Parts: sequence; C-alpha cells; structure tokens
Amino acid sequence: MAAVGPARAPQGDYDGVTALVVEDNDFVRDLVANQLKQIGFTKIKTAPDGEAALKIIDASAPGLMICDINMEPMGGFELITRLRDRGMTGFQKIPTIMLSSHAVPEFIDRARQLEVDAFMVKPVKKDALAERIRNVLQRKVA
Repeated sequence: MAAVGPARAPQGDYDGVTALVVEDNDFVRDLVANQLKQIGFTKIKTAPDGEAALKIIDASAPGLMICDINMEPMGGFELITRLRDRGMTGFQKIPTIMLSSHAVPEFIDRARQLEVDAFMVKPVKKDALAERIRNVLQRKVA
C-alpha cells in the first residue's frame, strides 16, 4: 500500500507576491483568501472596502489585487480610479482582478476603461481564479 504523501502542492509559485483581497462580504473575503493560500500565496492581506485598501496600499503596494465592485463607503471602481490617478494601475502596475456578482456589460466596460486586468463573476472558483492570476501575472512579466 502506498504511503500517503503531503497535501497537494500549490498551483503556482507566489511566495514573494503579496495579494490584497478587497471585499466587503466577510465570507467571500475569507473564501478568496483561502483559495489564494491553496493556489500558493503565502502573503495575503485583506480589506473590507476601498478606503481600508488605500491605507494598505499606501503602506506597501501589493503584487496583486482582487477587488469587489460594490462596497461602502468606497467601492472598487472608485478605488481603481484613485489608484489610476496615482499611476498605480494598468500595465506594469498593480495587477487587478475585479469581482462582481453581476456580469452586466456596463461593469465590464467600466473595468476595461479603468485598465483592470481581469474580471470575474462570483462565486469565485479556485481553478478559474488560479488561471486568471496566472494569466494576469504572466502579462505583467512579459
């Protein structure tokens, strides 16, 4: 009988990358953070809204941000707009994946206008998240 080995290896090598999850729903925020751990991230920060995220980013910009759209008092689009005004979004900046419960064209168009790297509809599935992260971070390196 074969010995049981260690848990399945992470899907990526993200040891040096800090991920920031900006999401107002505690359950979703924890779910995404746990999926990031399973994918291979060891440095994960979380924020319940855009204002809290700005404070984290001001202290140390993350290597990846996963951000919800609808949050109070500052939502995802306002956060991205503020970061863009600072020159912190778009190519070679903070790679960003936007999350939404709704795949409405105006949200997708607005995300494109703000140079968001990827858009995902909740509920977030780990394999789809891993693929989006891989694609987004590979584009940054290219």
